[in-house]
Amino acid sequence: MNLEARKYQFIQELVKVEDESVLEKLELVLKANQNDWFDDLSKSEQEEIQLGIEQADKGELTSHEEVMKRFSKWH
Repeated sequence: MNLEARKYQFIQELVKVEDESVLEKLELVLKANQNDWFDDLSKSEQEEIQLGIEQADKGELTSHEEVMKRFSKWH
């Protein structure tokens, strides 16, 4: 059974659920899968990424070509 068929089957079963506690548990599972990977990083990792974004926004970048030239002796 492909993913679309499984989703459709799940929806059909979900419509039949009458126990509110079951729905609450399913909601928790779905919400747990929606966490952003960024939130799982440590504070220092988040700060480093934010710094990189700020540098990129300011145009403080090194092109891929320049990096490849600089490190070509190890590649």
